[in-house]
Amino acid sequence: MNTLNDKKNDWFDQFSGYIILAGIIAVIAGFGVSRIFNSWGLASFIPMGLGGGIIIGFSIAKAIRNKWFSSEASKRKALVGTNVAIMSVFAAGIFAIVGFLNNRHYERFDLTITGKYSLSQKTKNVLKNLDKPVVITTLFNPGEMFYEQIVDILKEYAYHSDKIKIDSIDPLRNRTKVEELASRLKLDDLQLNTVVFECGEHSKHVQQNEVIEKQYPFKFKGEESFTEAVLNVTQEKQTAIYFVTGHGERQFEDYDRGGISGITNALKRDNCRVAPLDILTAKKIPDSCDVLIVAGPTKAYLTEELNIIRNYLEGKGKLLLMLEPAASPNSPTGFKTLLAEYGIVVRDDVVVYNKANLPLFGIQTVAEIYVGKDEYAADNVITDGLKNVNTILFGACSVSSSPPNDQMPYQATTLINAPEGAWGETDLANLRQKKPELNVDVDLQGPVSLAVVSQVKELPKSVTQSHPTMADDPKAKPQGARLVVFGDVNFVTNEYIENPGNVDLFRNSVNWLAKKETQLGISAKPPDFRKATISPIQMKVIFWISIAGIPVIPIVIGSIVWWKRRR
Repeated sequence: MNTLNDKKNDWFDQFSGYIILAGIIAVIAGFGVSRIFNSWGLASFIPMGLGGGIIIGFSIAKAIRNKWFSSEASKRKALVGTNVAIMSVFAAGIFAIVGFLNNRHYERFDLTITGKYSLSQKTKNVLKNLDKPVVITTLFNPGEMFYEQIVDILKEYAYHSDKIKIDSIDPLRNRTKVEELASRLKLDDLQLNTVVFECGEHSKHVQQNEVIEKQYPFKFKGEESFTEAVLNVTQEKQTAIYFVTGHGERQFEDYDRGGISGITNALKRDNCRVAPLDILTAKKIPDSCDVLIVAGPTKAYLTEELNIIRNYLEGKGKLLLMLEPAASPNSPTGFKTLLAEYGIVVRDDVVVYNKANLPLFGIQTVAEIYVGKDEYAADNVITDGLKNVNTILFGACSVSSSPPNDQMPYQATTLINAPEGAWGETDLANLRQKKPELNVDVDLQGPVSLAVVSQVKELPKSVTQSHPTMADDPKAKPQGARLVVFGDVNFVTNEYIENPGNVDLFRNSVNWLAKKETQLGISAKPPDFRKATISPIQMKVIFWISIAGIPVIPIVIGSIVWWKRRR
């Protein structure tokens, strides 16, 4: 009998350690399964429960069999071990609580020079003002290009708004969830490698080619596409933008350098509906028009057309006018008189600047104007977010505001100025033949305004007469027309639109006119590609340092140590 018990004890002593180790492995495996599938289920609970039971049961049995508590020394040893175990559990609990709190309440910092991992101010404004929950589902294969960047940027969206919920589905491994999503969206099938945005009954699918520009160097356009999708699914109504045609205006479907197809695409990304408008044929501005755009007219508007625009503005209309550089003062467009009613003054000149330091030519007078932080309006919501980017205008005429007038309900204010040293050149006939020179008698001296905004400064009499209580309400906001007038149209052409300040200035102007102030701000930043140019001599230095220099260091140190020990 004793021999049999000894064999049992030998078996237990020999394999109990391995069994406990197997229990530990089972617990780890169960936890790993939960992390792989990002959820807790039977596949994770069963191995963790069995492993935990094995660890506890065999540990107690081993302690009893080995009589760990039979002597004072063993008791002290057991107490010490128990204390260590309890303290370890407490430490693990503290780490778990800290990790939980850190996961729920944390701050993110982008330490890159260009803010590569930060969202633009415009996107933050959109997310801050979300009032509806948005579910974003990624259907990307983890091995796809830019997958990590897509997931990272969507986490930023969720970080900045509690209305955003992110769900990542591997379409190759989790076909069931894909079918559930297709059923919820009432679709027969879903295209792989897409990001699906849902808000109520509205959904938007962002394709892979919208996120990645597959031309070397590959560009990631995720933020711009994703913010556009958020706007699409959360806004009940698209902003209706009409471009006036028939007077030599720039065409929004023209893809040449002088066309403005680039800003059309930018408007569509902001969930705008773009359409042409021939005022003389339509005889009115559509009631659905949120913003009317006149982009560089070169021919005169008829009195009937100007009256239609005037009636539209009197009905709280919104106008964005971009003038063609004044090359022929004898061909007026007819807008001067209309704009004067809103406190806006347009001159027949071209703004030039004689402090441009050109390579090989030195200081020259140019019509290309660079607008920086000192030239933007200091207290205008359109330009508040543009202080760190430049806008380029070419051949602009001066547009300024008239002096304040108590009899005029509208007041124009400067949006951007030309740099110090610029003036409005009026000698247009000889502008191309000779170098412009400032003539203080006829030319406009600085400061020169390049763009203005105009809006009502007090409640119109028609409103105060029909609603007398509004006249005494200090919180009542003035209602009326809004105008933004630029002395240049070239800054929105395809030739110049790639400049970040140009497209942001235009988009902010449209959003301000449409009273969508929450969408103001700088748009998504382009990728920052930096190239290192290494000369042949520098290549040789790098080669010899890496191939010969680094291996020599341990040889030299070893030789010094050997020499000292030898002595």
